[in-house]
Amino acid sequence: MSEVEYPRESVYNLIPRDEVQTEKQQRYMSKYRPTVVLEEKSTKDAMRTMGPAKVEVPSPEKFLKKHSKEPKLPEKTQCSKDVRHSCTVKKPAVPAMTDTPPMGIHTKRDFIKTATAVPMKPQPTCVDTRKGHKQLLENSGLVPKYIKKKVFLSTSLHTRTI
Repeated sequence: MSEVEYPRESVYNLIPRDEVQTEKQQRYMSKYRPTVVLEEKSTKDAMRTMGPAKVEVPSPEKFLKKHSKEPKLPEKTQCSKDVRHSCTVKKPAVPAMTDTPPMGIHTKRDFIKTATAVPMKPQPTCVDTRKGHKQLLENSGLVPKYIKKKVFLSTSLHTRTI
């Protein structure tokens, strides 16, 4: 290891030296080593090849064929051939032109009133931004609201008379 070796023909080698034997410490061995080795063999050694070793190898006669892994539809039975539609309830037939509609059905809704009703006018609004944010025109402050107040009208008439 770290022993110094001098050449044979040297002044230092004339007197023979006693070789000093150094004792090595015992190498560390874990006390859990045997259990670890057993676990390693039981789990990893079995699957060292491409998968578990206990898989049965298919016979050469049953080689993999095209579409063999795809799911297969169940075979048709006699009762499934008879039933063509899955819907059990049929829709009612379209009424003929000669059929009369059912009479005597009354509603509380007045159709004449709803047909002749005047549509509501939209409230005047002011658009603030180019994205279309709207604000009511009355609340915006753009309409002179104070002129329309009754209190203002009565005071203005009073001041005019004086």
